[in-house]
Amino acid sequence: MFFLGIRQMLTFIFAFASRTVFIYVLGAEYLGLNGLFSNILQFLSLTELGIGSAIAYYLYKPLAENDLERIKAIMKFYKQCYRAVGLAMIGLGCLLMPFLPHLVNLNQPIPDNLYLIYFLFICNSAFTYLFFAYKQALVTANQEHYKIEKINIAFTFINCIVDVLVLLVFRNFTVYLLAKVALVVVKNIVIARKIDREYPYLKERTDAKLQKFEIKNLFKDVYSVFVFNVGCVMMNSVANIIISVMLGTIIVGYYSNYILVVSSLTMIFNIIIKSFTAGIGNVMATESREKQYRVFKVLDLCAFAVFGLMTVGLFQVSNSFIRVWLGGYDEAFILSQYAVFAISANFFMDSASQIIYSFRNGSGHFKTGRYLPIYGGLLNIALSVTLGKLIGLEGILLGPPVCKLLITTIPFFVFIGKDVFMKDSWTMLSSLLCKAMFIAFVNGLTWLVCCKIHGKDIVCLMAETVVTVLIFSICLFIFYKRTDEFKELKTKLIRVRSRGA
Repeated sequence: MFFLGIRQMLTFIFAFASRTVFIYVLGAEYLGLNGLFSNILQFLSLTELGIGSAIAYYLYKPLAENDLERIKAIMKFYKQCYRAVGLAMIGLGCLLMPFLPHLVNLNQPIPDNLYLIYFLFICNSAFTYLFFAYKQALVTANQEHYKIEKINIAFTFINCIVDVLVLLVFRNFTVYLLAKVALVVVKNIVIARKIDREYPYLKERTDAKLQKFEIKNLFKDVYSVFVFNVGCVMMNSVANIIISVMLGTIIVGYYSNYILVVSSLTMIFNIIIKSFTAGIGNVMATESREKQYRVFKVLDLCAFAVFGLMTVGLFQVSNSFIRVWLGGYDEAFILSQYAVFAISANFFMDSASQIIYSFRNGSGHFKTGRYLPIYGGLLNIALSVTLGKLIGLEGILLGPPVCKLLITTIPFFVFIGKDVFMKDSWTMLSSLLCKAMFIAFVNGLTWLVCCKIHGKDIVCLMAETVVTVLIFSICLFIFYKRTDEFKELKTKLIRVRSRGA
């Protein structure tokens, strides 16, 4: 968490620095194009099928038992899968090229070759799979991801410097993308060499192979994860495409700045989730159901303390931040508060499910709830298009949180509670309902306190941020201090502090 935290803090700072230069040098049209193609690539990333999640589950036991031959066999198979994924991504991506003119909706043509830009986006994603990315799964499953974080931190800095220099010197989007592709390859090679030094047995030849029945079982789990991921992409990655077709690609650029804020917060939150993931797998493999549920409640509260604050902060501070950042450049970059509400609601829905989703994967219940995102994704497309025609951008953005609430989040909690923890529906949903009501209350209270200074200037932005943190923290303590999970979390934190002392 420490090393990931440093990297994300730097990523957050550098991302906004390079984005600012990007906007001032290339403009909103290229920003919209960047957001649109990034969304399309999220669909192409489905070729990964969910292999990474399934493989991680199969690594927990041999790592715990130090079964090197078994580990080498799994990683060899994983390597073959990722090579196939990278090639499939390039092939499928090229098949979509004839449809680009129907997806890109710019007010004026750009001088760069649209197809070349799109192909470089494909390479940027595909090369991750083709150049040794599979090795990182071993480090993560072994709870040693911190060993490669120094490299990630270094490349976070390098990426930003290269982005800014290329933009200022060449002022060309194609050259900018070429530099990004080159850095992806170099970074993956450097990380792979580091992992080879930490786990030298990975370079040893092995004749060990997974048995046919093991591969069959693995791909059953892969299918479940894949189906789940397809639905998630349909939920989360169609907004930019719908916005581009219905409202214009430049609107994607305005919206993408808010997504940059959300992505930064999501990555910070995922630091916590990622640091818990392997430990959850260990708990699910060794502890009783009651102990598993107690651990879940503690981790769920810990996660809520983070994503709850982020949700309130998104609603309260987003527009103030964008106004201070880009308002002087163009007021069109600032979306309505209703759009911000939809964005923050969507963030809450995504974050609320992350811990329980980790327990689902850690327990190997990949089939549980696998079709829910598909149903939600289909409804989301229909609802987003319908609401987009009726009320515009706000309607498109409101589709995902509504669908997640009704189709995926509530049933998902019920099914996981039954299959993993053997708990009834009300036990699982009451906690989620309380969190939603708490967020609504704190959001309303914070808005009332800060409405007079909202969106004024940088001083008011800082004041809003401080007030938001204080109100949320005080309310969280008052509302949750008597719960068992709060008391247990407090005890654990005191114990960790005493060990450090």
